[in-house]
Amino acid sequence: MAEVYYVDVSRTAVNGKGRQKLHYAFDGEKILKIRRLTRLKDASEVFIDSLFPEIYNEILELLKKGTKVHLLKDTRVLKKLRRDNNLRKSDEVDAQLLSMIPRDSFRLLTFEEIEFKMKVRPVIRKYEWLVRWKKTLKILITKGFDYYFRESIRLIEEDLKETAREIISMVSISRYVEVYRRACEALRVKDSIEVAVLVMELPLHLGVGKLRAYLGFNPVKNNNQYNRRLRRHLEALAYNTLINNYRKKEDRPEELINIVKNSSSRSEAMLRIQLTILRILRKAWIEANNNQTNKGLAG
Repeated sequence: MAEVYYVDVSRTAVNGKGRQKLHYAFDGEKILKIRRLTRLKDASEVFIDSLFPEIYNEILELLKKGTKVHLLKDTRVLKKLRRDNNLRKSDEVDAQLLSMIPRDSFRLLTFEEIEFKMKVRPVIRKYEWLVRWKKTLKILITKGFDYYFRESIRLIEEDLKETAREIISMVSISRYVEVYRRACEALRVKDSIEVAVLVMELPLHLGVGKLRAYLGFNPVKNNNQYNRRLRRHLEALAYNTLINNYRKKEDRPEELINIVKNSSSRSEAMLRIQLTILRILRKAWIEANNNQTNKGLAG
């Protein structure tokens, strides 16, 4: 008999580094701890609270065999339920509370959406490798090891530009295009590779508090487990914002200008800019989704 499961998902359930946390699934009667969502072999529908890149393969396998996978649109609903019922946060509690949330608070994931995410990931990975190699070669040059590295750096920079254009082109024809456009407008940037990566890969359906933990802004509370890769993209975007403000080559949002003016050090400014950008990305996601909902209602 087909079953419906409500799952508090973990991004460290499979191949997690350090402390691993399993997925917690609720079938209406009991809690199951599973390492992979595909262990839910009898599932007809699966309702999840988060969508992380680490579980794309698991989601895709479920979709291939006909299982419907629903993603919670806004985790604030879960937080409110927890508060209203005077419950402490835990994986078991959240899995059970998911079953109490109305279905219209979830959206159905599609095969095409997850396939796109898996298609764009290798291109993003290539971009990240190129950035890392460019930085490494520049460090070697400053230390006196210049084995014609300058020519290699020039070639890497050309490849970086081409790869960035490819990623921006992919986001421009994807379901993330409106979030990307709104975020770029708010930040007053054009064709930003960092914004493109962040809107496609950050779980922006999460609240700002969870996003801060996801990116390591609460390292002690989060046992120093966070997504360092996406944090580097956020840092790069914040650094570009900071440098552009100092050079006054581009018009920055007033909020970011005030941060630079009122910060006592560059490190403080960088931190505050990152948190502000995070809020801007989250707001862009909310506005884009509200706009899509309104269009659907109008239709």
